[in-house]
Amino acid sequence: MKGRDLLILLAVVLVGGFAVADALRSGDGAERSAERPTTTNPTTTTSVIEPPDEDLGQARFPQVSGAGGALVITETGSCAVREFDLPSGQELRNVVARSTCELWAAPVTAKVAVGIGEPIGDAVPFRFIDLSRPGRNLGTSEAAFGFLVWSEDGQRAAWCNRRRVGIDLDLSGGRRLLPECPAAFTPEHEVAFANGPDIVVAGRTVLTASGGITNVHYATDDGGSVAVIVEGRRIERYVRGRLTDALDLQSRFQGRLPELSPNNCSAAFRFEDRIRVLDVGCSRLGPSGSLFPGHVAAWSPDGRWLVVGGANELTFYDLEGRADAVTWPVGAVEIEWGRRA
Repeated sequence: MKGRDLLILLAVVLVGGFAVADALRSGDGAERSAERPTTTNPTTTTSVIEPPDEDLGQARFPQVSGAGGALVITETGSCAVREFDLPSGQELRNVVARSTCELWAAPVTAKVAVGIGEPIGDAVPFRFIDLSRPGRNLGTSEAAFGFLVWSEDGQRAAWCNRRRVGIDLDLSGGRRLLPECPAAFTPEHEVAFANGPDIVVAGRTVLTASGGITNVHYATDDGGSVAVIVEGRRIERYVRGRLTDALDLQSRFQGRLPELSPNNCSAAFRFEDRIRVLDVGCSRLGPSGSLFPGHVAAWSPDGRWLVVGGANELTFYDLEGRADAVTWPVGAVEIEWGRRA
């Protein structure tokens, strides 16, 4: 649903199989050192993020009763990174005043990766920031195709840099090189790779789909499912390696990256100025799905809520119908909704 949807969707296929050794031979020492955290001590910092404007970090919006966790957005216009507590609607002081609007937020901790510059070829420069410690820069790199994944505990991130070197970074300071570009982290915090129709973890094939896998999403609920996008045209949902549900996408949704629900039963796509939620096969919304005005969306961690962003507002929809929709007067380019430990 982001501007780089097609590139991200194809990234796993396009970058898979590049040898780390070849990439390292073509790289230089400066490139590699830039991908280490700028400090090995998480309690200190070697650079300071630009302080936020005084009018940021103090807003309070209407409560979203029944919703929990924290919402992080890049705001329309300035691309400021703002964080909000839910359900209170209180904005936190964890503000990054400016970015290039790209945002990758950890699902649990307050750590984020934020775009910091124009693309270098097909790679997006970014900086790691701990929002719970404003002003602390945790390191920089570039993400090939703008693709970066977080572990479920929010402690590690993995991506390929512009030289197609795969990196698995523990933000406490350690890192390792990967044999190829990552596709996802498993719920057990292992890196999963997509090789053609296979998901491979620790050298073992754990799932084989019906065709080339272009995206992988592990469920964050208790169902233990994994969803894959096959060749940009089909969503398949597996439980314990068995295909349970599938959705063949209409041509208007093909090649787009959906926002999958925590249980992988629903897929939210941007189409023109609307968000369309489709049924993968087990959605609580039923086969007809739903349509919401806006251009970006995120699911609550429990799957009950969907927040949809437009140019000037955010709207929270209770998909169980137990509460009225709640609207905030702030626009968003990107949205991430996570838990907070």
